[in-house]
Amino acid sequence: MIRVVTDSTSDLVPADAARLGVDVVPLTVRFGDEQFLDAVELSADQFYSRLPDTPVQPSTSQPTPEQFAEVYRRHVAAGDSVVSVHISSKLSGTIQSASLAAQEFPDGAVRVVDSTTVSAGIQFLVRAALDDIAAGAGHDHVVGQMEQRRDRIVVYVLLDSLTYLQRGGRIGRAQGLLGGILKVKPLLRISEGEVHPEARVRSRQQGISKMVEMAAAQRPLEALGFFHCGAPELLALIEPRLRHDHPDVPMFSGQLGAVVGTYSGPGGVGVGLLRAG
Repeated sequence: MIRVVTDSTSDLVPADAARLGVDVVPLTVRFGDEQFLDAVELSADQFYSRLPDTPVQPSTSQPTPEQFAEVYRRHVAAGDSVVSVHISSKLSGTIQSASLAAQEFPDGAVRVVDSTTVSAGIQFLVRAALDDIAAGAGHDHVVGQMEQRRDRIVVYVLLDSLTYLQRGGRIGRAQGLLGGILKVKPLLRISEGEVHPEARVRSRQQGISKMVEMAAAQRPLEALGFFHCGAPELLALIEPRLRHDHPDVPMFSGQLGAVVGTYSGPGGVGVGLLRAG
């Protein structure tokens, strides 16, 4: 049997991971001297409730190779193979830890894939791989399809501000949006493994309308995901419009977890697109 492993930047909540049979290896979130395993010892809701009052900028760290190896050993010992898909290598060293752990096992027993994306983008790959496995696909085919799909994924995020992304050192190509007009909101695109500037918008509503328009412009779509950053009320502003425009496209919703939320900050909303192949 083929097992799928990912990390907590997929923002796959524990209940969904258990239902799908997916192992989620947690990254670590730190508030000063305190540290927590993402989604295990610190939920997304707990993180966002703590964020406004913290005197220190939270930080994150990747799992150790041993954390991955522990999961891989369990599956390989049971006679299973593993496909392990993780946050973009341009955003985190997580995939390096996974790759080091994979070297412990026979060639091909554990295949590590760079998703080149994050959050909903990783979930597209995980969910589609599970469908491939259920349809009887072999290990090489599952990996090949995953590598093909990742080129068709784009994630848009409308942030309340760039403050957290800048503080966390993940601003990347969006650096050019800094120092712009006051009281504008940054709309970012995550593609090709990096954070890119998409636009400055004057209001949240304008940003949401732009994301809805971009989703429509990229039809046909294979799947859609929409998410919020500690602000669930924002989903009501985007979900009905997406469902209206794409009535037959499978969709899921969620929340950016503590690790990704360290860089997004609170008050954001976004949409992930998997274009049809």
